[in-house]
Amino acid sequence: MRLLQLLFVCIVPSVLYAQPARTTLLAPHLHSLRLMVNGNAEQFPVIPLDGTDRLEVSFDDLTHAYRRYTYSITHCDWQGNPTDALFESDYVDAVADREVIDDYRPSINTSVQYLHYHFALPNGHMRPLLSGNYLLTVYADNDDGDPEPVVKTYFGVVDTQVGIEASCTTNTEVDWNDSHQQLSLKLNMGGLVLRDAESEVKTIVMQNRRYDTAVCGAAPTAQSGNTLLWEHDRRLLFKAGNEYRKMEMLSTRYPGMHGESMRWFEPYFHYTLQPDAPRKNYLYDEDRDGRWFVRASGAAQSDHEADYVLTHFTLDMLPQTGRKVYIDGNWTHSDLRERYLMHYNHDAQCYEASLLLKLGYYNYQYLCVDSDRPGILQTAPIEGDYYQTENEYNMLVYYRSTAGRYWQLVACRTLRTARE
Repeated sequence: MRLLQLLFVCIVPSVLYAQPARTTLLAPHLHSLRLMVNGNAEQFPVIPLDGTDRLEVSFDDLTHAYRRYTYSITHCDWQGNPTDALFESDYVDAVADREVIDDYRPSINTSVQYLHYHFALPNGHMRPLLSGNYLLTVYADNDDGDPEPVVKTYFGVVDTQVGIEASCTTNTEVDWNDSHQQLSLKLNMGGLVLRDAESEVKTIVMQNRRYDTAVCGAAPTAQSGNTLLWEHDRRLLFKAGNEYRKMEMLSTRYPGMHGESMRWFEPYFHYTLQPDAPRKNYLYDEDRDGRWFVRASGAAQSDHEADYVLTHFTLDMLPQTGRKVYIDGNWTHSDLRERYLMHYNHDAQCYEASLLLKLGYYNYQYLCVDSDRPGILQTAPIEGDYYQTENEYNMLVYYRSTAGRYWQLVACRTLRTARE
């Protein structure tokens, strides 16, 4: 792999965290939710305070019937809880509490009909005023005309005041050039006043935008004036994983990368992937660290011209007692519900899953969850953990002074490890 999508295990157990890109879809007919910065799906969903960048939000409604969708934003602390010390007028300049999504287009020449909705922030009706985490909620009017949440996701607004130096080594606290990668951090807090760094500064470090392995709120190992250090810290030790698998489907007329067949069986096109198997060693491949991109061959605007295809995944592996297998990628939003759970086919002696996906390019991997460790997704049983893996690490720094009313997002950086 080359070097924030609501429950995951951190160094502080049993706490709910929410940070940029954490997403929960509450309506089964909504698909392909994307958060991009200026149309760039690669960029972490954080925009600068008072900058020119815009967060673009889009999704598809597969009922193909117009629904009145609205959205609101709420300032949150570093853990994703609403900031009670602030009034709405403190953190958002808005015409109304909720804004209507009025940019929508019907799909064109697709077997699965849908409406594609899109909006961007900030805009002429809504603009964040403070840095920090923001909860973005999309609502649909129910039969009584009342707003009902259908999407909850998060983005960040950063006011850069802190410098981040970061490095990654495979000479870790537990092994050398084996199965782990360890990060070291150095923060230059600049002009920010530190009286109690452990309570005033919080960090979140994520590998490939995964939430189950995120390290949240680790106290610095050393402090020198306004410089904070995390060195030889086992809390910043990550299992290295393996490069993501990848597949691509650009047309309903022919199979694409890693595809075996593309066929029509009412009411869908069916895309059968080549069978996968557990990996026995490190496999270098140029992946995109779990990303996905909407693409359709010959389409002028893939957002509403790309079709949906029922995509069949197969994992050639014996049944795993006491263990569940999930398909994972940024596009799954770390969702451990039934949709991404693979089921064992005893006749075919393999794990199978079928997902309705929009045409495009996808990175994916197979993760395991043991019954005695629910919520912890493991790469080792199927993908393996290899120190050579190219990973992306995202680092977020939050600050609130002793007398402060809210948590500011004061730095955001991405580090991509390189293959030696």
